[in-house]
Amino acid sequence: MNMPEVWEFVDSGQKCLQEPFIEEWQKFNSNSGWADDSTPWPRVMQALSHFTYHASGGQFVLCDLQGGVYSDGVVLTDPVILSRSKSFGVTDLGPNGISNFFAKHQCNEFCRSRWSKPANTGHFFEAQEGTSMMDEGSQSHVQTRDTRQQMSAFAEEDSNSDY
Repeated sequence: MNMPEVWEFVDSGQKCLQEPFIEEWQKFNSNSGWADDSTPWPRVMQALSHFTYHASGGQFVLCDLQGGVYSDGVVLTDPVILSRSKSFGVTDLGPNGISNFFAKHQCNEFCRSRWSKPANTGHFFEAQEGTSMMDEGSQSHVQTRDTRQQMSAFAEEDSNSDY
């Protein structure tokens, strides 16, 4: 089983939770509607995302699924929950995220025809492999690795400050 461990830094004594390395890590889908459909496992994960909408009565979609496939199962890490109430942080794209997911979702051999889908779907976000984040209470994207300032610029700012 893929169990995390608590690591303690020798110098500071500070502790952190360390997730084990996931062999053959892969991204199956994202919270913006992007999906890998090149092999069966990503299609299984798309069906899992669809099923979570159905099983939750249309309240949630578990997505941004990523991890590793092993001979005895799949290890998933760092998923996102899309919710009607937008209550799961900056990666929860809310009702528009759910609508967007289903606008891009194509049922596959692992989905069941009886599973519910939203009546109205729409394209609110560009489908991208990375995780999309929204500022709380606004419709602007949070900066990501592709749009934020380089870390070296932050180091220069820190060296010029008084704290």
